[in-house]
Amino acid sequence: MGTRVREKWERVAEWGGRLRHPESGARRSLLLILKSALAATVSWFISYELIDATSPAFAPFSAVLMVQVTVYQSVIQSLRYVGAVAAGVAVQAVLGLSAGPDLISFALVALAALVISRWRVLGHQGPQVATAAFFAFATYTSATSNSDQVRELGQIVLLVLIGSAVGVAVNVLIAPPLRYRSAEYGIRALAQEIHDLLDAMTPELGEGAPGADTTKGWRDRASRTGSLITQSREGLRTARESLRLNPRPWARRRRRHLTFQAYEQTMEALVRMISQVAAITRTLDQRHREDEDPGSDTDTSEDTEDSDGSDGSGAPRESGGSGDFGDPEASRGPVAEDPRDPEYAPFLRGYSTFLSSVADFTEVLATLDEDHLREQADRLGEAAGHLEECRREVARTTDDHGLSLTDPTEPYGVLVVEATRLSEECRYTAEVLSHSADEPAAEGR
Repeated sequence: MGTRVREKWERVAEWGGRLRHPESGARRSLLLILKSALAATVSWFISYELIDATSPAFAPFSAVLMVQVTVYQSVIQSLRYVGAVAAGVAVQAVLGLSAGPDLISFALVALAALVISRWRVLGHQGPQVATAAFFAFATYTSATSNSDQVRELGQIVLLVLIGSAVGVAVNVLIAPPLRYRSAEYGIRALAQEIHDLLDAMTPELGEGAPGADTTKGWRDRASRTGSLITQSREGLRTARESLRLNPRPWARRRRRHLTFQAYEQTMEALVRMISQVAAITRTLDQRHREDEDPGSDTDTSEDTEDSDGSDGSGAPRESGGSGDFGDPEASRGPVAEDPRDPEYAPFLRGYSTFLSSVADFTEVLATLDEDHLREQADRLGEAAGHLEECRREVARTTDDHGLSLTDPTEPYGVLVVEATRLSEECRYTAEVLSHSADEPAAEGR
């Protein structure tokens, strides 16, 4: 019993520790709950105590919906929501008051409301047209006179306006949400995924030609990054959007000194790098597929879809090989040779050095922090330079051994081309972030 109680208090303490971190998800969730509760309470007080509305719940319901993840979304969604509700009530007012409260009238109201709900201007609030129309119809049927019917319908729109206004006001005036770090988190996640995959690949490649199960595992893992890419892009969008209409002085300074163009360019470069790493894993695995079926076509179209279009985000970790890797030469042992091509395994050993340098580059990106961007940009520049040297060594190896880069049945051409592309993307990323790190200083002079 004592152990269980202690574990519970440890979890509470851990949760409390996360609350102290400004960017923690626990703190954001708690703040959102408190702000929503406040907005709902104020809206209920106005609608029930001050206005004595017949259906006061419309106001707090609307208020909670308007406490969005960014100030900009609160404003935009409130306008769309009020428009959707007003359209639904208008449909009921026109059809209900003219045709009466019968089944045919309800069918007409439902049909018209559902058609209007498809209007693109209303966005995600489109379904609220039908919801408002149905509530308005129910309110209309309970009214005893035409004047009461008109008053009740108008009151629905008024309550929605009150709730939306309160929700937006609370979101704007009380800790307006800022999510600029979401862009960094997205870049870190993509860079970490590339680093982890390459970190698993390089020891195996350094030992020679990896087995079929190993290369298939790499190929499968590289193809399961679609949801991660989507989440990272969404984080970038939220980060940029959180500065719009945000009244915090800090946010206004951010708008003057920080653009997300560099982060967007970096993220898209990482997306391309994921695609290039996926092409490398396909090439390594295709060699085993050809061995299993020598007469098969070498086309790899089944996996040529960019990893951005894949589904799922799971990424099983591959083993990094066996033995003590503290001394690479001592740990490798005899190189596993491909009987069909004795130069393949030695080539892979050199290629593993190149991929290891790419992993070092992405390791820096996996800790991207705007507050230390100048220092990190310098480290990225050095890593990109070392990476290019490793790529040249791969190219020299192919020349020295006379390896064919044009024979479609050999993997060397694809691997060298993808190495060149990876090197270019890393150099481009280092230049983009270096330029971004210099921009604030230039503007301040």
